[in-house]
Amino acid sequence: MEVYNEVRFFKWVGQLLGNISLFSRQEGVIREILRMVPEITGADYSSLLILKENPEKTAYDYSTRKEEISTHKSMARLATGMEGEVIRKRDIVVTRDPSELSNPNDEIQNSENTSLVAVPIILRGEVEGILYLYYFEEFPDALEKVKELMKSLSPVLAFALANSRLYQKLDTAMRELRISYEMSRAMISSLNVNELIRQIVKQITTHFGYEIIGIYLVDDDGEHATLEWTVDEISEFRGTKIDIGEGGIIGRVIESGQPYYAADVSMVPFHGPKEFKKKSEFSIPLKIQNKIIGVLDIESLLMDAFPKSVRNLLVALGAQIAMAIERSRLFEETRRLSTEDPLTGAVNRRIMEEKLMQEISQAKINNEEFAILFLDLDNFKEFNDKYGHQRGDEGLLSFSLMIKETLQDSDLLGRYGGDEFISLLPKTDIRRAIKVASQMLKKVKENEMLKGLTLSIGIGVFPYDGKDLVELVRYADDACYLAKEKGGDRVEFASERVNGFEETS
Repeated sequence: MEVYNEVRFFKWVGQLLGNISLFSRQEGVIREILRMVPEITGADYSSLLILKENPEKTAYDYSTRKEEISTHKSMARLATGMEGEVIRKRDIVVTRDPSELSNPNDEIQNSENTSLVAVPIILRGEVEGILYLYYFEEFPDALEKVKELMKSLSPVLAFALANSRLYQKLDTAMRELRISYEMSRAMISSLNVNELIRQIVKQITTHFGYEIIGIYLVDDDGEHATLEWTVDEISEFRGTKIDIGEGGIIGRVIESGQPYYAADVSMVPFHGPKEFKKKSEFSIPLKIQNKIIGVLDIESLLMDAFPKSVRNLLVALGAQIAMAIERSRLFEETRRLSTEDPLTGAVNRRIMEEKLMQEISQAKINNEEFAILFLDLDNFKEFNDKYGHQRGDEGLLSFSLMIKETLQDSDLLGRYGGDEFISLLPKTDIRRAIKVASQMLKKVKENEMLKGLTLSIGIGVFPYDGKDLVELVRYADDACYLAKEKGGDRVEFASERVNGFEETS
């Protein structure tokens, strides 16, 4: 090997540093070091093992013959052997011992006279890594010069590696901050649960590129979870329910309250049905304090596709997602309670009157008819006294659900007060109103929960029985009262006022 003078050495160092400055990520710096150092030292092969923040013990290799970079998992014995000696002495170690050549590369293993120089990369007194220089014949004649050059170069390499690692941390932190900001902005853009979840799935796909994403929400019974949202590719699975006790990874996460990472799902005996060609999976509990409300499940078609940094970020985002979903649910529940009667699920009186006023305005513009039915259960007070208020409440709920089943999607049921209800039938004449009312009378008598009760119904038709809200409701209410006066279980209306229609039954 040629013995280099200091001028040429520092020229090489300057070139090395100049090239290193072009790389911000650690992998780029490592590649440049491995490519340049053999030019300085005459080595046939170079390898670098980073000791800081490298739990997988990944080592990088460069072959001067093939001019290519590769990686392998190092089997280095950091507490003993050659590496242990390098770390303890903080000095270069030279060996020809085949047992120390733990690199599995065939090019090294097939060379009979391989010798090795192990150089500690030292910064601030700590060994940041070990640089290996392999010679496939004999050591260079100028071995001491090589060692001298590498001792001089070691702090420069250590600084470059540490600097790139810090830059990468900063870059990662900035990326995580940007992702967190964009997802937070997306999550506050809507209070609708479905739109919120759609935004969450979109953001995860955009930033991380994972193929399969699903959000499960725990059902009210606490024993099942429902797949509420997925990416479009597997949308046919939406609505799928799992038994938490037997729900594979999802069920395990809900029960434990802890994230679960399967780098290879085929190695997880409880990972559940194999509907998808997934290779790795990461499931994150969505928690509000200590309550599990659901699971964010992300799957990939690639093996071990979730680096630790990404998993940490997704766990942090999971907390935000849980809060956003819960906030949306509370908002929708508040909005529902502001429009619905909490006992029966029918719209409340305020909303019914608003809908009636809107229907009156629309009917006037389009010169249309519509009908309202004023509904009052007969003898409900006696029913309550006999069976108790809880049974009475159950009866009102059963009545409301039954009436809704009788109505069309465009119709509306509202609770007006006590056991009084109003049903709005848009674009409906007296004939359909009577038909619907008759069906209601029949259903009440057949309902076991309402045994002993009947129904009185008064029909009002716009514009014949009232041209405004007060007049129309008063007329239907009076007709209902007349039905009750006649013994209940009947329908009343003023037939002579409805286009000459005459009651035939």
